[in-house]
Amino acid sequence: MSIYFKETGNPSAKTIVFIHGGGISGWMWDKQLYYFKNYHCIVPDLPEHGKSINEGQISIKESADIIADIIKKHAEAGKAHVVGHSLGAKIIVELLNSNSEVIDHAVIASALFRPIPYLKLTHKSFFYNLTVSMLKSDWLLNLQVKQFKFPDKQSCDNLKKDFKSLTADMLYRTYDELYQNLTLPKGLNKANVPTLILTGEREPKAMKESVKDMLSQLPNSKGTYMKNGLHTYPWVMQDTFNELIDSWINDRDINNKNVIML
Repeated sequence: MSIYFKETGNPSAKTIVFIHGGGISGWMWDKQLYYFKNYHCIVPDLPEHGKSINEGQISIKESADIIADIIKKHAEAGKAHVVGHSLGAKIIVELLNSNSEVIDHAVIASALFRPIPYLKLTHKSFFYNLTVSMLKSDWLLNLQVKQFKFPDKQSCDNLKKDFKSLTADMLYRTYDELYQNLTLPKGLNKANVPTLILTGEREPKAMKESVKDMLSQLPNSKGTYMKNGLHTYPWVMQDTFNELIDSWINDRDINNKNVIML
């Protein structure tokens, strides 16, 4: 399987791969691409998302293998820094377990590895059919997009486009990958890769406990909470988020008033 990805920045510089979350596509990293314009950046669209919408069905394990192959073929020296949010963060965990040799530094942003009861209750085909039907209403579509709090019109327009392309089956498969992979891989403690694990301070308890679970398994990791952050912090708190990534991949101490180090 092949997927779409775009490359930006300096092709001879160190590579950063940005992996998006579920239901959204690679454009979510546009502000990061500007900040890291002096790096070689690779941004894939995962299967069933964006420009890879027709490239097979979403799978965390298969996506990790695909991205590892992209890094080997297109990254400087066949190795890259990797940054992932939500579904993309879980793919990085799988990458660390199965292909850690292609990773220089990792940033895992809001990877869920504990169950959230109310999410299990809504993980039904009926719910996803209803969601897709509701998004056909412009008023409800605009209301849903507003909840994501993107700071610019272009991002909001991109999100609307992504939402309009969703089907109930695609949504179900995406969230099923999240819910069926709540157990940390058994070999994760062998991945001696510098890894920053973070989440928003105001995210659910299960998300924050997941940070601690990963810290206990990854031998070369640090954890942090984004102060007052929700799941939207990569773009709502983009300046802080970008500074954290920058510090981490360059082995600098993290000294930011907007984060809580664990």
